Amino acid sequence: MKPAALALLLGAAACAPAAAPPRADRRQTIEGLTLSQSDAGKPAWTLRSRLAELLEEKNAATLEAPSMEFYRDGRAVSRVTARTGEIATDTHDVTLSSSVVLNSFEDRSVLTTDSLSYSSKDRLFRTRDDVTVRRPEGVVHGRGMEATPDLSEIRIFQQRSVLSGKPR
Repeated sequence: MKPAALALLLGAAACAPAAAPPRADRRQTIEGLTLSQSDAGKPAWTLRSRLAELLEEKNAATLEAPSMEFYRDGRAVSRVTARTGEIATDTHDVTLSSSVVLNSFEDRSVLTTDSLSYSSKDRLFRTRDDVTVRRPEGVVHGRGMEATPDLSEIRIFQQRSVLSGKPR
């Protein structure tokens, strides 16, 4: 190819508009994300995350340092925190992972685990991982669990308990 033709082709290529990135490569980052869900006009839960990245192709958003508060009759009954998480943008189901801690304000229970999923439809937390529930009257360890957000109902599978005998 002649040098003049090569220079013309290179010049034309440099002026061509850049192709849009593939859909999978597009990302939207949100700082200070807050999402709320309500039932019949009353708050059900609020999710906060320091940073979220929207993954359009997965109908999801990754969460950094997420925190959720759950409400009953307009007042907070529990809070769950984790290092990371993900929310399904179509169902509002939340998966929390790494150092998950769920605090129940009413009975001072604290649940710890490595991962915890919340189903908005069922209004339940679930995990297949190891869990520890500390209550004033004792400690329960287990593997696998299903619980309400306020920890008033907990079903722990493969459990081992240590009770102190102290009443609430």
